Amino acid sequence: VVHSFDGDAAELEQLLSLGLEIGINGCSLKTEANLAVAARVPLGRLHLETDAPWCGVRRTHAGASHLRPLRHAATGAVCGWAEEKKERWRRGATVKDRGEPCHIQHVLQVVSGARGGGEEGEAEVAAAAFANSVRVFGLAS
Repeated sequence: VVHSFDGDAAELEQLLSLGLEIGINGCSLKTEANLAVAARVPLGRLHLETDAPWCGVRRTHAGASHLRPLRHAATGAVCGWAEEKKERWRRGATVKDRGEPCHIQHVLQVVSGARGGGEEGEAEVAAAAFANSVRVFGLAS
C-alpha cells in the first residue's frame, strides 16, 4: 500500500501499473488537484487512512467542503465530541486539528465527495476500502 499518496495522475497510473494499492488520508486531500487524483483511484485498490495523529482533513484543505459531523458507527447518531487545544484536552474530546482514529469518517466523506457520490456514495467507498484492507492485510472480516 502506498501510504499517504498525494501524487499526480501520472504517478497514480504508474503505481497502479505496478500492482500497488493506494492509501488516502487527509494529507492526500489538500488541494483540488489532490481531490481529482483521489477520485481516480479504483475502488478495488483504495485504502482509507487517518495516519493519526497527523494528516487529518484540515479546514483549510480543499476537501473540507465535503465534511459533515462525525457519526457513531453503531447508532448513526451525531457524535458530540468537543475539539480542544492540546493544552486543554479533556477526556471525551478530540485534540483540535489532530487526526484521530474517529476521523476516518472525514477521509471517507471527502473521497466519496470527490468521486461525485457524496453521502449516498459513502457506503460503497467504505465497503470497498474495508474489503481491500481485509484482503491485503489478511484480516478476518
